Order: sequence, then structure tokens, then C-alpha cells
Amino acid sequence: MKVIIFLGPPGVGKGTQCSLLSTRLGVKHISTGAIIRQEIASESALGLRVKSIVEAGHLVDDKSIFECLESALSSMNFQNNDLILLDGIPRNLSQAKEFEVLIGKFSSKVDLVISLSADLNKLLERFERRWTCSACGKIESIAPHTDMSHYACRSCEKTGTMFRRKDDEPETVKRRFAVYQQETLPLVSYYADKNNLSIIDGLRQPEIVYAEIVSILLRK
Repeated sequence: MKVIIFLGPPGVGKGTQCSLLSTRLGVKHISTGAIIRQEIASESALGLRVKSIVEAGHLVDDKSIFECLESALSSMNFQNNDLILLDGIPRNLSQAKEFEVLIGKFSSKVDLVISLSADLNKLLERFERRWTCSACGKIESIAPHTDMSHYACRSCEKTGTMFRRKDDEPETVKRRFAVYQQETLPLVSYYADKNNLSIIDGLRQPEIVYAEIVSILLRK
């Protein structure tokens, strides 16, 4: 399998781009954030353990993350040329090295790293508009001061189902940004030294960002 890692601060659009690539190109996508949320929803022992961590805006411990990731990779039937997209991991230098060991078990390596860059103040404004539907799970950007009790989800059309996740609250987001700058941002230099890094402005319209990513994939 060919491994492509997406880096970038919270809310920059890593998940959006991976979803577009997965839907349109048929490539496989693993989001550690989604894996963790599914684990929490299952109310398993692991899910209960990480729930309080996520809601406090902290990071889930590496051991739990890699247990989920290895299980997800093992359940997929990969061919040699299959592309796999990962967002949310690695989040620091220690995880980057551990991840290389993990994918080595599958006779793979990190083939490409795409870093979506953005001004954090502008990203905070994006989070202030970010709401999630409790019925279908879709995330929407909604103008401030909207009456959410009468708002209908654009996806499932249900009313009164939109809520703001604990890890999307402004104060939690600021803590997540601080962690990103301290732990994850150094990965940009780490992968640049390995000559497999491409940096893209992540604040542009999703379709423009998508087109640039596809162009990079075609060149690689």
C-alpha cells in the first residue's frame, strides 16, 4: 500500500480533503479522530477511558491510538498499489517513528506527506461556525447568532439536532492549537528532511485545495 499522511492544525480541512479523495478516487481513508469517536460511542472500556480526555481537549494516549490503528489496518484488504490516507496521526515525533514501525509490519512506508497550512486566528473563526448534527453526524458551517433550535440539518433535514462538540468549543480549540504548535508542527521539518513533504494553503475553498492535492498525486 502507498501511505499518504495529512498534517495541519485542527479545523484546517484534513478530513474534508481525505473524504473528497476517498469518494472521488476510491482511495482508503483512516481518520484517527473518527476511530476515537466511534470507540467512545460504543461505550467500550477503551471508549469510556478516552471520552473524558477528548472532552477536556487533551490528546488520547499513544498506546490506545495505535491499538485502534493497527486493528483498522489489519481489517483492510490492501493491494500493493492501493492508496491509504491518514489524518490525525502522527501527531508528534515519537508517534511518527512508531508509525513507521507499524506500517513496516505491512511492508509499507510513508510515501507522501501533505501539510495544510493556515492562520490559526482565521481557523478559530471557522470553529465558531462549526456545528455537528446528532442525527446524521454531518458537520456544517453556520452563521453566528443563528437560532439553532429551529435550524434544519442540510443533510438529513432534521430540526433541532445541531450541537457543538466539546472539542469544538473556543477554549478547547485554543488548547488544541497550543498542543499542535508544540507537538505536531515540528513534523513539517521532520518530513521535509525526508524529501516527501508538500505544503498547501488550507484556507482556500475546498475544491481549490482538492485540485492542488490531485495535481501533486499525479506528479508523484
